[in-house]
Amino acid sequence: MDRKDIVIAVLTAIGIQEVEYSLDGGGDSGATTLERIQHVDGRVLEKLPRIPIGIDGGGRPYMLEALLDDLVADLPEGDWVNNEGGYGTIVIRPFEDEEDVCFDVDMTYREEGDYGDDEEEFLDDDIDDDDAISQDAEVLP
Repeated sequence: MDRKDIVIAVLTAIGIQEVEYSLDGGGDSGATTLERIQHVDGRVLEKLPRIPIGIDGGGRPYMLEALLDDLVADLPEGDWVNNEGGYGTIVIRPFEDEEDVCFDVDMTYREEGDYGDDEEEFLDDDIDDDDAISQDAEVLP
């Protein structure tokens, strides 16, 4: 049984209909954030139940939340963490039959040099020498 199978089996057994994560990365780091958990009865839960899934290398319990965080971080096919990185959402629907519906990955990967600050680019590109502010201009407090 792989991680996906374990996640689907456990979430189905405890009645979780949908789990949504957001991902945001760049530079050399990334974060997965649990956004929403919906139970089959319609309730929206605040957090996942603390369920041990196994034992880690240090002999400590490996919990469902840690397994989900690790799996979600590995699901995107592109590099969403390093360099410019990327952002997006992952929705897990354990009651769906097909894997691509069960694990819905919607990511956007940033282009090299795309740091999300278009205003600075706009200012740099649109000021010509005649419009530039003199270096001798007085700066008001």
